[in-house]
Amino acid sequence: MPRLIFSPISIWILLALVILVIIGLPLLFFGLIGAALGNLGFGFWMVVLLIISVIVGSFINIPLGTLHPKTLKANEEHAPRKPKGQYAPSMYDKMYQTDRFETEPYTAGQERPGTSVSINVGGAVIPILISIYIIIMAALGNISHDSWYLLKMLAALLITTLGVYLAAKPVKGIGIATPFFVGPIITLVAALILGGGFGLPAAGIAFVAGTLGTLIGADLLHLKEIAGHETPILSIGGAGTFDGIFLTGIVTALLASL
Repeated sequence: MPRLIFSPISIWILLALVILVIIGLPLLFFGLIGAALGNLGFGFWMVVLLIISVIVGSFINIPLGTLHPKTLKANEEHAPRKPKGQYAPSMYDKMYQTDRFETEPYTAGQERPGTSVSINVGGAVIPILISIYIIIMAALGNISHDSWYLLKMLAALLITTLGVYLAAKPVKGIGIATPFFVGPIITLVAALILGGGFGLPAAGIAFVAGTLGTLIGADLLHLKEIAGHETPILSIGGAGTFDGIFLTGIVTALLASL
């Protein structure tokens, strides 16, 4: 009787291919990061240093303080909400597991625990520093000779901030949930229009608007809402290398520089 399931290649070759995929995908991912940073004018060793810093910094969170929610009024309830569709880990590194946190019920007048807020070095601090560096280079005319370039960068930043702010939603017990493709798409369109098409000027606008716009629109402008959604820990950029803040800037900068 003929077999219905058979392998057209050796099991050892199949195993080698699986190992290659496991090793190759992270290398490809960091290769894309290196390409994006390289297109922004960073040298080889600077790119290597930044990638290592982002990876190591992903494990470091700097405490910023605690958000204290107001006490509940009589008959006031907050129904838990879960994000729908594909969401980027914008504020908390376990964003995808929306059902792992079971919040305690609270009665009227009872004080609820606060939200511990911190900022991740790899997912937020380093992208912010890279953005500041790009802004300085733009001010010196090393990215574009357009006298309106900084204003165009600011305009793209405002557009991304508004778009991400409207798309981001607080989720009870989790933090901020942001649709994954909203930030990159809005930033890319704004960067290509204001930057004059594909190239270094558009890439500079894309990275700055993507990182800072996501940080401000998704995280900072929604901080006050987090306190009322029973989120115990909130890490800005907490997913590190895979955080929405960093990924939005990298993806859009890479696409805009093609």
